[in-house]
Amino acid sequence: MKKIILPLIFLSISSPLQANDWRALCGDISGLASQVMKSRQSGIPMSAMIQATQGDSMIENMIISAFETPRYSSEKVKKRTIEDFRDKIYLECIKALKEQNKIK
Repeated sequence: MKKIILPLIFLSISSPLQANDWRALCGDISGLASQVMKSRQSGIPMSAMIQATQGDSMIENMIISAFETPRYSSEKVKKRTIEDFRDKIYLECIKALKEQNKIK
């Protein structure tokens, strides 16, 4: 999962982040993850999602990761899968920032 988050972090950050900055950054990334998984669970083809990224490797990697998760028919399971993916990406974002000593 770190291969999803790290490219964005390296491009976006050159100095330590203030508390609100990293929360906003990881929040934005996890919001995008939620939309990616929602699209996955709705049956949007992977090829269409990849094409829509216009070559953004971070988003492409997020889509690939989402497609490693099964698609479910139960709305309750879909909702939980979306939430779990969102939170997993948020956690990985925080871990990646901590590893780069961008937050304490």
